[in-house]
Parts: sequence; C-alpha cells; structure tokens
Amino acid sequence: MPVASPNRLPSHAQPLPELLRHLEAGDPTGLAESQVAARQAQHGPNALSEAPPEPLWKKFLAQFNELVVWILIAAAVISGVLGDLADMAAILAIILLNGVIGFLQEHRAEKALAALAKLSAPTARVRRSGQTVVIPATQLVPGDRIEIGAGDCIPADARMVSGFGLRVQEASLTGESVPVEKAPADGLAAETSLGDRVNMLFMSTVVAAGKAEALVTETGMQTELGKIAGLLQRQEAEPTPLQRRLGELGKILVIGCLSIVVVVFLLEIRRTGDRKSTRLNSSHTVISYAVFCLKKK
Repeated sequence: MPVASPNRLPSHAQPLPELLRHLEAGDPTGLAESQVAARQAQHGPNALSEAPPEPLWKKFLAQFNELVVWILIAAAVISGVLGDLADMAAILAIILLNGVIGFLQEHRAEKALAALAKLSAPTARVRRSGQTVVIPATQLVPGDRIEIGAGDCIPADARMVSGFGLRVQEASLTGESVPVEKAPADGLAAETSLGDRVNMLFMSTVVAAGKAEALVTETGMQTELGKIAGLLQRQEAEPTPLQRRLGELGKILVIGCLSIVVVVFLLEIRRTGDRKSTRLNSSHTVISYAVFCLKKK
C-alpha cells in the first residue's frame, strides 16, 4: 500500500517509473480488487467533504433573525401590553407566516441543489484486474488507471501515462480561458505552477479534445480542488453585496419610521392631555409602522 512521505516530490515532478513504484501501480492491467479495498479503507471515498447539515430548527429560527422582524415582534408586544390583543395576534401571525414561507423556499432550493449534485456526479472508466469497467468516480483510489476522452469530466487528479491530442478546459480551477494541451512529460520542476503542469489532469476539469490514459495520484480532499474546498470551509460565510445593501436599507427604513413615530407621538401628547388616548393612538402608530415595514420587506 502506498505511504505518503513528507519528503516525496509532488506527483508532477516525479519520473513516471518512480511514481508507478510509489503507488504500486506498475501492472498495466490495473489494480486487483484486494488492493482497491485496502486503498479505499486508507483514503476514503473520492469525494469532497461537506460541512454537517444545519438542523432544521436552526434554519427555521434564522428566518426571524432580521432587524425588521424584531421590530414587528416589539410592536406585537407593545400591542399586547396596551390591550390590543387582536392587533398583536395579527402581527404575530404575519411574522410566523413570513418565517414559514421563507423556510420552505430555502429548504426546497437546498433539496433541488442536492438532487442536481447527485445527477452530475461523474463516472470513470477504470482498468482493474485486466478489464475496463465504468464505476462511480467516488470509488476511485490512488493507483487506478483511468481512460478519458473528449467530453469527459476528469474524476480525480491524475498523471498522464499516454495520450493523443489531449486538451483540457481548466477554467474552473486555474481561470485559463482556452483549453490547455497536455502531454505525458517528465522533468517538471517541483515548483511548477498549477497551470503549467502539462503532465497532470485535475478533478472537475473537462476534456475538450483527444484521449489519454492516466494514473490517479490524489483523490477527494487531497486533490487540488479539494484543497480549495478545504480553505473555503474554514472561512466564515460573508454576506453578499446585495445582502449588505439590503441590511443598510433596512436600517435606514427603521430609523426613518421610528423618527415618524416619535414625531406623531409628541404631536398627540401636545394635542391632548388624555394619557389613555395617547397610549392607544401610539399603539396604532406602532402597528401602522409594523405593517409599513413588512410591505417594504
């Protein structure tokens, strides 16, 4: 079984015979089933790890974590304190309905994306025990010999063994706008940049032309794509520019509406000395503000 070494040269810089020896993949008929099982146990599935799913109750409560919603809740509480139970019930019902609708829309979108991801999971043509078979790409292990052709999505990082006229679209990984020519070359320096590793094929890139046989060198989170995914998972999600602008707009609306509430309240105090009437009118003002904010939202 191949063992990783901290001093080992990267896959693109090793001479091909040395790489074959390190991966114990010198047999051109491919790996035996016993070798595949051992390597699957060591390396795990050839898939990117995903963050644990967030509990449904947290997703539901997140629908109420907005400034405007908290203002509406405060308006409902004030209405209840002042005895306007009907208004309080109406505001709470609107808040709850808004949260349920938002939660259902988000949940359906996540299910649709998950279904799409399963449909797009690639397969791989791999040589094992002298036969070429098509398997789910998640079952690949280091040392597998894969066959690829035009239109294929490369299922793992691999070193070219042989090929003819191979060109690969690597825009998803390197940003290169045109397909890159690939060849089974030796002698690349260890510090060769990702876009110049002409003897390597990378997970998720697409074959534009030609065909080749390649040796799987890294799978799952050890691939170049997996390294990027790992960095992204360690970063906290930041709000998008649209979310930031909507948040700023919400603050402006809240400040403006509260200013109007204060002005109307002071005018009511000046107009009448009846404290009970003032309290009731103030309650109606707060409720009107709540309905206005909900429409804006």
